[in-house]
Amino acid sequence: MTNNRATNPSYPEKDVSLGPACVVIGIFGLVGISIFFVYMSMMLMGKQGQTAARSVREQLIPWVEQSSLGQNDRQIIIAKLNEISESMEREELTTRQLSRLGIRLTESAILQWGAVENLNLIAQASEMSPEEKAEFSFECDRWFHCASLGKLSMQDMEFGTQNVCIKEQKSGRLKPRDGITAEQLREFMRRMKAMNDRFEIPKEEFNQSVSQVFMKVMEEALDKK
Repeated sequence: MTNNRATNPSYPEKDVSLGPACVVIGIFGLVGISIFFVYMSMMLMGKQGQTAARSVREQLIPWVEQSSLGQNDRQIIIAKLNEISESMEREELTTRQLSRLGIRLTESAILQWGAVENLNLIAQASEMSPEEKAEFSFECDRWFHCASLGKLSMQDMEFGTQNVCIKEQKSGRLKPRDGITAEQLREFMRRMKAMNDRFEIPKEEFNQSVSQVFMKVMEEALDKK
């Protein structure tokens, strides 16, 4: 799976009222950075931009730093999160922007993508046939395309990786299991393909990096419209 993928993220507009912030916290439990979203929900209800900015710097950025994403992707994503935290600190973001930002961060599978990249490396070094390895990489790219379009939820991602990944209890980070067999990899590939087909993801090459997709998702969230 390459690190250069092209897309146009098109998350549906999902601006929400500030009332059901507890629902947002529950969703974010799927990603595992729950402390960040406790602060985010507080900020959404009480407009505590400085508190939200602190949570981004002290919770979310360290989570990304310790993730299995490639170094270049991590650096670019962290720089963007620092920029966002500074905007929060200065109270420059509107309620709508903050709401969209919270939704994108909770629903996007992008920050967990290092696990899929590692699974592809494991597959390429496995006893799978050359044809299977090529198909595996291709379906990983399609799955990334699916995620970039906002169609792959964290629930879907956790189901897809169920037999090849574990979810760290403390961080919520997905991590490849030890001793993954070729059959487990084939099952993961079948699940990816089924989701890709269900969401009608094009069967074509997809070339954009994780950080590029993340930047587009954040730009959409921060759009003032």
